[in-house]
Amino acid sequence: MIAESMIKAAAVGGVAMMWSYFTLKTFKICRQIVFPPGITHWCRCEYCSNFFTSDLLTERKGLNCYFYVCHLCAEKEVVCEQCQERFLDDTEELGIDILCKVCRDI
Repeated sequence: MIAESMIKAAAVGGVAMMWSYFTLKTFKICRQIVFPPGITHWCRCEYCSNFFTSDLLTERKGLNCYFYVCHLCAEKEVVCEQCQERFLDDTEELGIDILCKVCRDI
């Protein structure tokens, strides 16, 4: 009688252990479905229109929005001395006034 009760207790304990193991596995799988790991945020550069990840991000705030500039374009970006507008300067001429197209035509 003691042996039978020990066998029943071991069987019930084993079933309970297996049930808890599979329940925890199911919860982990459901969590990965609902909250997938490693989602990368892709941004589009305002100047060159290339997509890049958020680790190469230079975030700028515009009037009512955010715009993104990659590190390659951020190195070429200059600010107009009169109107403070940002633009790309590919000429890299040093020693002259840095003006945008609108200020240059005035």
